[in-house]
Amino acid sequence: MPEHSKLPQRNGRDMTCGGGFETWLQYVDGFELRHFCAFELLNDSRGLDCLTDFHRKLVEAAVANGFGVINEGLHYRASRDWGALIGFSREALEEINIRGIEFYRAFAREYETSEIPMLVGGVIGPRGDAYNVGRMPDAAEAEDYHSEQILTFCKAGADLVTAATFSSVEEAIGVARAARAADMPVVISFFVKQGGRLAGGETLEEAIRKVDAATDGAPAYYMINCTHPTEFEPALTPGAWTGRLGGFMPNAVAMDTLSLCKLGHLEDGDPEALGGEMAGLVKRFPHVHVWGGCCGTDARHIGEIARRVGEARLAMAAE
Repeated sequence: MPEHSKLPQRNGRDMTCGGGFETWLQYVDGFELRHFCAFELLNDSRGLDCLTDFHRKLVEAAVANGFGVINEGLHYRASRDWGALIGFSREALEEINIRGIEFYRAFAREYETSEIPMLVGGVIGPRGDAYNVGRMPDAAEAEDYHSEQILTFCKAGADLVTAATFSSVEEAIGVARAARAADMPVVISFFVKQGGRLAGGETLEEAIRKVDAATDGAPAYYMINCTHPTEFEPALTPGAWTGRLGGFMPNAVAMDTLSLCKLGHLEDGDPEALGGEMAGLVKRFPHVHVWGGCCGTDARHIGEIARRVGEARLAMAAE
């Protein structure tokens, strides 16, 4: 079993992470991302500059508020099927996956201190489309498919892998099994639709219980990403199961994610309001220690989330 206890967020350290920055790359930086694949911008000089600028601002916003960072996100669609759609062979995918880990390791080396932990992670997206869900792989197929990318992350020396925006319990089980086989800490982050259920109809509680039962509790913890707090709040039903939650990565605004990605402009909402909503969640779930952002968020949102969560922690400690 991977050493989950070595992860600082499992030991009471508040961390942040950024995802969904494909929307920023498209609508602010003006890139046309083929099949939403951001990883190929590592091969583009301006793309690399824009990726570096976005991530540096995010890291510095976190550090300014005393938060550590899980440096990750580029690898979301750097898997076999999506890579093939834009002309990447398996060998080319392995090479760019490794370069993506090296991209994040440079930030970790630059900003990590004894007080500010920095992790390097690999993010795995679903085999299919997370939002316009069609055929979903069963657990065995998902384990076989996703093990390729997980083994590459192991080879590159990543600290953990996050399965982000997963709508299928079976696929999540497969990823968790593949990560366990590779002795890699794994986080499962579910995408819950309005009303608090997964695409298959399961509640978040049911999904977590099923994955834990099928994998002997392999995930280090679970998260929710790519939806706004007002949309995922119905999923947070009371019960001991919420002890398995470890993080939230909200979108900047409450809007159907598929529509959000097709607007033609960035909807960035109100960073201060989003920070306040996250502060409300830390009061309900003080054991949660990953406070990130997804579509529409940037360093402004991360800074406000870290600031407000930190303030809420201090207020709770003083009570």
